[in-house]
Amino acid sequence: MLNGFTNVRTNNLTKDIKKSLEDLAKKTVCVGIPDSTEHPDSKITNAELLYIHTHGVRDTTMRRKMQHDLDSGVPYSKAHEMYVHENGSPLWNVPPRPVLEPAIDNSKEVIAEQMKKAVIGALDGNNLTPELEEVGMLGQNIARDWFTNPENSWAKNSKDTIKRKGSDKPLIDTGELRKSITYTIKEGDS
Repeated sequence: MLNGFTNVRTNNLTKDIKKSLEDLAKKTVCVGIPDSTEHPDSKITNAELLYIHTHGVRDTTMRRKMQHDLDSGVPYSKAHEMYVHENGSPLWNVPPRPVLEPAIDNSKEVIAEQMKKAVIGALDGNNLTPELEEVGMLGQNIARDWFTNPENSWAKNSKDTIKRKGSDKPLIDTGELRKSITYTIKEGDS
């Protein structure tokens, strides 16, 4: 038997919870390659290099023809643009090897679980930064691991490429491109 007095007090935390969720909604976790990262011994950045590998390469003749059309005000069709982005350029034999979107899409459930922790933290009134840092680090590692993930379904290197670089691993030479993938947490719509 329990004898005694209990003092129960309630607080309405609705405003605090709403503010925490609004603060969370203003934050964006971005995974990718900052444009400032350089590719060693090259005039292009790692961001540009990953774009090229994601979409494949058009051959010189095709690029000149397309540039002439663009300069004269005739854009190439969106259907053609989409085809090249999705399928690479068979004329140049550089197949697309996308990294960021398929890697994140392949692990969206794992990322969602980590985001759930951030939401729970926001509801508890905790600092969001550590949980969002965890989401960013998770996304970064998922994207980096995609280079060796058999689910990436990338085309194999050609025999000439294997002979030239001494490896059959697509997109892995020095490892700098993979290591340049990072994350940032941005405030607002940017």
